[in-house]
Amino acid sequence: MGKIIHELKKVSGRLLFPILISKKKPYKESHLPFFSPASGKSGIPCPTTLIGGGAEKVLIFKDNSIGDFLLFSGILKFYIKHFGDRVYCLVNSSVEEAAKLYMDNVIVMDNRKYFASFKYRYRLLNQLKDIGFGTAINSILNSSESRDILYILKIHLTYLYGGVVMELKRQRRWKDIANIIPALKMFDDSGMYTKILSHEKYFMERILNVEVADKDVKPYIPLKDTLSEGIINKFSLQKGRYIAFSFSSASLKKNYPANKFMEVIKYLNRRLNMDAVLIGHDQYDSVELSDFVIDLRGRTSLIDAFSIIKHARFFIGNETGTTHASWIMGVPTVMIYGGGHFGGFIPQHDSCRIVYKYRDCFCCNWGCKYNDIPVRCIGEISVEDIIKVAEKVLS
Repeated sequence: MGKIIHELKKVSGRLLFPILISKKKPYKESHLPFFSPASGKSGIPCPTTLIGGGAEKVLIFKDNSIGDFLLFSGILKFYIKHFGDRVYCLVNSSVEEAAKLYMDNVIVMDNRKYFASFKYRYRLLNQLKDIGFGTAINSILNSSESRDILYILKIHLTYLYGGVVMELKRQRRWKDIANIIPALKMFDDSGMYTKILSHEKYFMERILNVEVADKDVKPYIPLKDTLSEGIINKFSLQKGRYIAFSFSSASLKKNYPANKFMEVIKYLNRRLNMDAVLIGHDQYDSVELSDFVIDLRGRTSLIDAFSIIKHARFFIGNETGTTHASWIMGVPTVMIYGGGHFGGFIPQHDSCRIVYKYRDCFCCNWGCKYNDIPVRCIGEISVEDIIKVAEKVLS
């Protein structure tokens, strides 16, 4: 019943809100320039020319998880460099604190409220309409909320990435509303997922009609030492004199067993003679923590967590936002990596190594054919496997 109500609200709002929101036109529709992108497709409007001489604002959607946002950070930096302060980024409410490290023009959306509350949905749509955007660029991992916003607002230069999450039958609905940029192949020649950053870069290059080097879109976290050092002092931690780790991820099926995790932490404690700082969500109340573990679960903000990670001697965690934050900041990192999206979210820096147990069912998009929690490709990783990889990182 709940799903039916959800769908009714979604569809009825799509019919009602275009009538209710204001009809302001923030851009001129005549004499729009066109270019032929590298993909060979023609007729896609070029925001480089259109926006370069005017004041039209650019709306970029990145309403995904914190890990997705961090991997996108170098791409966002390039958009800001290209368009200047006309760039606005719409993010999930859980990412707001991190997003404001990068820019002031952050628009926050609570995904849980968007379809559930007509009032909330109307206010957000009206806010976006009033700002007056001439260009909208959706995330390659686009959500139903972001697609709904773009479908209702019909911002003149709207760009969507085809093929990754938009089925061909759904592209026809967007024919007169948005420019569909053809996607890269989802899998490489070895059968693994193509790197998500490759998709992001390819999408941006075809919108801007430029070629971009990998170093120009390298993920980064602009966390100043003065801020981060003050935060670790607040928690009585000494720079470089502790191990940091996190049990949690966005999904229980991707979490390495906590009892085996603690065996790894005990080994690292003996190996480095350092206390360990536990951050993240409080998902394992029943786990017995050793006396050398400083338990900060649920006691840190996102910036607190980043600061603790930044000054750690070593970090270990599941494939989640905090672990991506660690390698992005150059901290020696071990990531426990499952096979659901294998290859897509591989770390880009040498500071990180992944540990995994290969199975022939890899790249299942987390639609695991087994009922195990965690999934077998994670649960069957041994303590010895992790310690072996940790030693390579430490050496």
